[in-house]
Amino acid sequence: MNDLKRYGQWALVTGGTSGIGAAIVQQLAQQGLNVVMVARNESALNSQAAALRQSTGVEVLTVSADLMTPEGLEHVMAATRDLQIDVLVPCAAIETLGLFVASSPERHQHMVQMNVIAPMRLARHFGEGMAQRRRGAILFVSSLSGWMPQPYMAQYGATKSYIMGLAAGLHFEMKDQGVDVSVLSPGPTDTPMAKATGIDFASMGMSIMSPQDVAACGLGALGRQLDAVPGARNKLMAFMMSRLMSRGLAGRMFKMMMGKAIQH
Repeated sequence: MNDLKRYGQWALVTGGTSGIGAAIVQQLAQQGLNVVMVARNESALNSQAAALRQSTGVEVLTVSADLMTPEGLEHVMAATRDLQIDVLVPCAAIETLGLFVASSPERHQHMVQMNVIAPMRLARHFGEGMAQRRRGAILFVSSLSGWMPQPYMAQYGATKSYIMGLAAGLHFEMKDQGVDVSVLSPGPTDTPMAKATGIDFASMGMSIMSPQDVAACGLGALGRQLDAVPGARNKLMAFMMSRLMSRGLAGRMFKMMMGKAIQH
């Protein structure tokens, strides 16, 4: 197991009440790190924080904030002003399935704010302190969608490509500052967000992983490697679509797969 307490005492996880984010929170707490949980649903935050304190004995701070708004992001940074955040996992994200021009401009704006602006700002904010202390870790959360063209999920895929690019640059840049940076790229995972899409992943030849296994893969990569792609099928797909195929071929293939999945 990757010893994450070497980074310090406090971790901050956005999207920490469900899916992969909740699994990451649980695994960080089980290793003895205190956790700041950030999510929109205040009642879910409070109930899960209470359970986490009782089961692990760690300190848990909850911050109810909507990261689709600049105000929500500023609230997170203000609420943690007096804390030293040593591990950052900006996990919260939203996605939209369908034609790009069929989604509202507001939805696209919200997706950029949550999936791109919030992780970037949080990494800049907390990363500065990590670099000054010469200790810390950032685990970005991208997606297989970031590895290839994404017809019918164009905006989501584009936001996740940005996260991959930012993580890759910071992985090498911040290594000299004593900060470990990795990026987790899950495929289909048993989460509320994945279920809400209605996509039939089985028709695409893809298997659905548990959030716990995905979280363990991501946290296990810190200090060891840049990319964490959980699951053998996902690794194969990432390699094929980003290394063996042209972008044109990968795009046509994914469009065909998604078209079939959407029709189910």
